[in-house]
Amino acid sequence: MKYICSVLLLCLSSGLSAHPVIIETSLWPGFTNADGSGAYFALARLVLPAAEYPLVIRHNHLGRAWLAVQRGQADLSFGLTQADIQAFALESSNLPYDADTLLAVFQPVRLHPTDLSKPRLSSLQLGWEKSYNYGAALQINNQGYEVDSPAHAIQLLLAGRIDVYLAERGDLATPELQQQLQKSGLQQQWLATVPVYAGFSPTDKGRKLKQFWDLRIQQLGKSGELQRFYQSYPVLQPPAPLLPPPR
Repeated sequence: MKYICSVLLLCLSSGLSAHPVIIETSLWPGFTNADGSGAYFALARLVLPAAEYPLVIRHNHLGRAWLAVQRGQADLSFGLTQADIQAFALESSNLPYDADTLLAVFQPVRLHPTDLSKPRLSSLQLGWEKSYNYGAALQINNQGYEVDSPAHAIQLLLAGRIDVYLAERGDLATPELQQQLQKSGLQQQWLATVPVYAGFSPTDKGRKLKQFWDLRIQQLGKSGELQRFYQSYPVLQPPAPLLPPPR
C-alpha cells in the first residue's frame, strides 16, 4: 500500500510540476500573513514540496478569493466549511486541516443563552462578516446580515439592528475588541466547532492537486510528520479522527 501511494504521488507530481500553485486567500494574522508566513502557508509548504510545487500567494477578500478558485484563476484556498465548498462548487480536501470555533455575541438584556438553539436562531436577525456564511455552516435557514468588521457588528448589536453576531473566536481575540465587548456589556457564548477544508479549483489541474494533497496528508500522517507539524502550531486543530502518535 505504501508503494502504491508513493507511485501515485510521483505520477500526480509529474503532471503538475511544470506549473506553480496559486494560493488565493484572505489575510488572517498568524495563519495567512502578508509576508507569506503563517500556519496555513506552512502546511501548504509541508504538503506541497517546493521543488515540484512552487507557491504563488495572492491575498484577496475571502469571497473574491474563492470565486477566483471557482473560475480556475487560482488553484487553492483556505478556510472553507463544507457549506462554502458546496456554495462555490469547489473540490474539497478529504480531511479538514483546522476548525473554526463559532461564538454567538449578543445583548444579555435582550436574549438569554437558551435562546441560542438552532430553531430559535433561525427566527432571529443574525450577522456575520462578509463571506463568512456561518448560518449555512450551522445549517440554519437564515440569510443573515453581512457586516464589515467585528467593530461594525458591535455597533449593530447595540443599536438593535441585529440580534446575534456569529463570529470566529480568533476574530474577537484582540485586546481592543475584548475591551470593547466588555464595555458594551455584550456576552459571548460557544455555539459550535466547525471543520474547515482546503478548497481546490474544479478543473483538471485542481482535481489532480486535490488528489495529491490527500495522498500526501495520508503519507505525512503515517510517517508522523503531520503530527509533529500540528505540535509546532498549537493554534491549529488537527483533523479527526485523531492521527496516530508519531513514532
